[in-house]
Amino acid sequence: MKNKLAICCSLLLTALFLAACSDFHGPWDYYPEKRDVYTGIFTYGTIVADENPEICFSKIYELDETSSKDFAFYDSAYVTVKGYFKRTTNDEDVDTTIVLWAYRDKPNCFSSDYMGVVGKSYTMDAYFEWDSSGHKAKSRYTAEATIPTPVRIKGLNVPLQNGDYEWLPYDEKNPEFRVKFLEFPMDMEFVKCAVDFDREVAGAISILRYGIKNAESQKTTINNMLKGLTSEDDEGYRGIAMHDPLERRENLGFSMNRWVGGYNMLDTLYLMNMMMPLGEIYVDFYSTDAAYVDYETKVTESFNDSRVVPESNIKNGMGVFSGMSKTTISLYVEGDGVSMSHIALSNCDDASGDNSDSWDSRGCRLYQDVACASLDYEYDGYYDDLISLNERAYKEYRDSVHNRHLKTCYASHVKAAMMLDTTKWSLFLPDTIGEGEKFMAYSDGLKRYCVASNFENNKIADCYGLYQQCIESPEKNSCKEYLWLWCADRGWPDMEQCKSALVSRYYLQEQKSSILQREVQNVCNYYHPAICDNWCEKQKDGRMKCQ
Repeated sequence: MKNKLAICCSLLLTALFLAACSDFHGPWDYYPEKRDVYTGIFTYGTIVADENPEICFSKIYELDETSSKDFAFYDSAYVTVKGYFKRTTNDEDVDTTIVLWAYRDKPNCFSSDYMGVVGKSYTMDAYFEWDSSGHKAKSRYTAEATIPTPVRIKGLNVPLQNGDYEWLPYDEKNPEFRVKFLEFPMDMEFVKCAVDFDREVAGAISILRYGIKNAESQKTTINNMLKGLTSEDDEGYRGIAMHDPLERRENLGFSMNRWVGGYNMLDTLYLMNMMMPLGEIYVDFYSTDAAYVDYETKVTESFNDSRVVPESNIKNGMGVFSGMSKTTISLYVEGDGVSMSHIALSNCDDASGDNSDSWDSRGCRLYQDVACASLDYEYDGYYDDLISLNERAYKEYRDSVHNRHLKTCYASHVKAAMMLDTTKWSLFLPDTIGEGEKFMAYSDGLKRYCVASNFENNKIADCYGLYQQCIESPEKNSCKEYLWLWCADRGWPDMEQCKSALVSRYYLQEQKSSILQREVQNVCNYYHPAICDNWCEKQKDGRMKCQ
């Protein structure tokens, strides 16, 4: 009897213990839900007040599939937005359904010349016929978005070097805030933007805009920590940059209209002093609707945390279609620093080791001719871009030769001489360099010229040998690899040399992509570059059948 009583007591205590433990929460309460992996089309679209709508789509790639973002993933597409719009060409408002068109250089992004209106709601409807994992698919996605009112900046609380704060009210007559960059040890303080907003504003995205004409202070905590590990160059730059000097925009983060302990997270938006470039900069605050909050907290978080269940306002799909409105503040940040153009040149021209990493990114490759021609001052992100600046950089050599003695510019100098069809290819090189350096500059410059000119010979440039390597040869070689990079950097433009490059890259790199296969087939059918004969056969109807 005592044994039975002891057993009953033991069971009762165990039950009470388990019941008590149920009130304690921990990692054991959370586990990844089994859910199907989304394999459809991803949507990222915005309709901003007083701006044209832009909606971009991308297919979800398979693990072994080659990226093909520069080409349309669909066979046909029809994208519309219904709502109340303003016209770009006049101030007339109209309630209608507009058909969006694909950008020529971004075929998976769609826009229109109509503009959004604050407080209005919009319905997106997108229909695609496309290849999904080797099967023809028809997909339709719809979503709704509402444009909230813009946030209003009441003023800035600006930190001072002595630890105090100075209040700078917003003045419509003089909207630019002038602030001083706080140097180490105060550089990690925050500029606090006081915000007023309406209830329908669900959150705000902060976007920093800067340019090549800005500079970065070197008197920061990070640079102070690295004093014993890195050395300064002639300009005082240690090789650590807070911003990519070849970019123009940087996302500073997203804040939600959410109360935490009696404090609303959207009441104050923060700008870290250390993250502010010197000179004139702009910060755009995009107020968003609730759909974007779900995108940030549930869709993007689910990529990194399988416990988060993604929720999207895209019916039958994934991503976001959000209404937004923009408020912009202008700041002039005073201080001493190193120019962005110097940072760009220093970062791209990696002089460590054997120079194998020099100019090894897309931005750097496009920037090299621009920097060597001293055209960087025109790259401000509004009126030009690196691709078009790179195309016309050689024309600057008609008036003067910049950076003549800079070794990293020797090949650019040779290319410019050939593009201008001058009297000799070494015209813009310094007289003091040796024969070995001159030969290397000639070889590299000739390759750059021949690819850019589509292998056009002139009196100082013979492209025949490179044409055989880059275009005619069915074998992989360094010339072909350079051509592939050159075309990819420019988004695979509609140029003869890039048509041949697309075909050779597809077969020689054994790429897996139904999109690229379709593009290669079209190139061989309609343009028939000689390289196609290595993998395609001509049919009775004149069309090519490719492997």
